[in-house]
Amino acid sequence: MSEETNILNTTSSIENQTEPQYNNPTEEPISSPNNEFEKQHGTMALILLAALFGFQFLILYWKSKHYRSFQAVTLFGLWLIPMYFFGIQAHFWRFFSIWVLYSIANSWVLYLASRKPLDHQTPRLVYKWFSVVYKVSYAVGITGYSIIMLYFFGLVQLFYSGTDGFELGAILLSYGLYFGVLSRDFVEICTDRMASTLGYYNKDGFPRKHLRADICAICGVAASRNNTTNENEKNDQNHVFQLACKHVFHDECIRGWCLIGKKDICPYCKEKVDLKEFKTNPWDTQQQLYLSLLDGVRYLVVWQPVIFAIVQLAYALFGLE
Repeated sequence: MSEETNILNTTSSIENQTEPQYNNPTEEPISSPNNEFEKQHGTMALILLAALFGFQFLILYWKSKHYRSFQAVTLFGLWLIPMYFFGIQAHFWRFFSIWVLYSIANSWVLYLASRKPLDHQTPRLVYKWFSVVYKVSYAVGITGYSIIMLYFFGLVQLFYSGTDGFELGAILLSYGLYFGVLSRDFVEICTDRMASTLGYYNKDGFPRKHLRADICAICGVAASRNNTTNENEKNDQNHVFQLACKHVFHDECIRGWCLIGKKDICPYCKEKVDLKEFKTNPWDTQQQLYLSLLDGVRYLVVWQPVIFAIVQLAYALFGLE
């Protein structure tokens, strides 16, 4: 009987030890560290979501109301931010060397596009340069993407166990996307400058010059073979394209203006242009899809780091870790 009494006493003492002891009947138990972490992480997630959606709204508003300043700031950030972080801080000297060579060549093209008076061959030269850059960046990016997919599906591992190929694919994909989107912004500036210099295009108002019949408003040269006496010019201007608004252009000029220069309007009367008219081969369709992808990459390269920097600042102000 005494043994049963001892067991009951021991059990009751253990239960009394495990129950929380409160000096004050109204006192509540102290919250556990896990609950504090959950609340903190919830607050951090709300700040991140608010920053992403709010900044996206601000970017769209800025772009719609003050496009030129938005374009300038975006291009400046796109040109210098990767160079600073990857080229200088991370010591990726190969990227830095390619960036320097590209900047030199691009500066020369910008210089030609800004000359007054504008040589009639300059628009074609500019569009040709950026067309080559697009094609090279597209080929490099697709090659890198294909290598990554081969690793992802395990096909490379059947023949090679190293990871050097995956790193090569990531580098090629990054190069293709970066220089592709950088050229996409540069060519838009060149397009506006060349068209404004000729006087047949004014982004915010009426053109300064009257467009005569059979004159290409992009290069300022006659777009009809009958108006030229030089045989080389006749052969060069053989392909002429007429828009629905009845304005005529050299085929290379109008394709460069619309497909490369990101313009979907007539350079003179600003009537909408159906871009499907210029897609004469599969490459044109692929190019348009690739250019749309580049527009999305611009947001990730330029504005995403800014958003995360603001989020980190908010975390520091609120004492969140």
